[in-house]
Amino acid sequence: MKTKATLLIICAFGLFSTCHAQSKTKQDSSAQMNLLDEQTKMFSGIFKLAGAGEENPLAGAQNYLELIEKMDAPEELKQQLREKYNIYDSSLDPKKKDSLKLMVDKMLNNAMEKTKNDPQQ
Repeated sequence: MKTKATLLIICAFGLFSTCHAQSKTKQDSSAQMNLLDEQTKMFSGIFKLAGAGEENPLAGAQNYLELIEKMDAPEELKQQLREKYNIYDSSLDPKKKDSLKLMVDKMLNNAMEKTKNDPQQ
């Protein structure tokens, strides 16, 4: 009888440990990495290893926003890229879903206004 009780306690403890480990894994997986930032770091390293030197288009940028600032592009394009980056970055954090909705709505409204005022369309 004692061995059955001990075995039951061990099984219950094992089940509890397994469930706790699975819930911990689910929480950890919700924190997603920003792939744009990681790609910027990776490609910066690749160009450096390839010996691009001064011609390195990424020039040591550590994240995507730094890359945008270093770009030789019109300010309007840079602003659009910053907005898209902020939307993407907010989508990675489950706590920022409300602000994400507002940013996407603003971006869509701006795009609709632009197409209404564009005489080419």
